[in-house]
Amino acid sequence: MEEQKKYDGVSVSGVLQSVSIALDGYDDIFSDFDPSPYAIRLMSEDFLRELKRHYTENRHGDFVITFTLPKSLRSEKTENLIRKRIKDHFTSSLSKLRKETYKARREGILRIGGGMAIAALVFTVPQFETQLPLMILSTLSWYFLWSGYEKFFEAPSAMNKKERFFDKFVSAKYNFVDQEDVVKSINIGSSYR
Repeated sequence: MEEQKKYDGVSVSGVLQSVSIALDGYDDIFSDFDPSPYAIRLMSEDFLRELKRHYTENRHGDFVITFTLPKSLRSEKTENLIRKRIKDHFTSSLSKLRKETYKARREGILRIGGGMAIAALVFTVPQFETQLPLMILSTLSWYFLWSGYEKFFEAPSAMNKKERFFDKFVSAKYNFVDQEDVVKSINIGSSYR
């Protein structure tokens, strides 16, 4: 049996089991509408969606993402730049998400405080002329309290899951392998069945 090749410490069978996004060229990663060089070109939304959809975790919990590309088109310099750009994209997304989480928590605290202030007003003011203002203020107090709790606890909880997901992409291992070697490995594997 032919010895398996390794790519960045990963065997061909490991590559086949990890995410495999087949590229026709490096342009598949970037926006078709942006003619800029790769260093500043916008990343393709389709590519980013596929990347988020097709990932796998290795036994250590790290993301491993493998791109296959024809050997004749590969460039180590371009691949290093692409790895950096992908990580920079997710680092930026992570930063934006953390700001949103902080903003949601801050807004939650303000709403809770507003609800408590209104509740204190309702219970400390002697009887109003009519019950209508009391009912309106009580309802407003409950609204601020519950929406504040939701903003402070539930929204950031969902955002934290997304943060952990993006953080995995920042620290992910991005492999580029020759399509020909992957196809050859598949053919060798199928001939032993």
